[in-house]
Amino acid sequence: MPLQDKRLVVDLQPLWPTPKIIPPENEQLPNESRRCWAPVTEAILSKQFNAATNAKTEIEERQRQKAADRKERNVEWRPRFFSEAVTSNGMPSLTEEGRRAMSALEMGQYHLEASAETAS
Repeated sequence: MPLQDKRLVVDLQPLWPTPKIIPPENEQLPNESRRCWAPVTEAILSKQFNAATNAKTEIEERQRQKAADRKERNVEWRPRFFSEAVTSNGMPSLTEEGRRAMSALEMGQYHLEASAETAS
């Protein structure tokens, strides 16, 4: 495409990412993503790639075991906070519990009760 034929489709310059609201690690449940995957992240950042692979494998094996246990008990897995990952309008679809959790986060209230069933 010749240079003069280029045209701007979306100008990303004025867009700013929304800051994440993240509870302190000691207030996160053991299965929350940042806490669960922390050993993998720390190993990658310290360039300990074998340790990162081992930590990742342990997490995935734990997830497989939990899935097998649920299957054996005939328990269907349902996400706690989302009913759909992304809807037709590109937004996640929150469950009622998900909406309550988001409202609490916006007010700086991070406490969550542990789930009876977890994926990891």
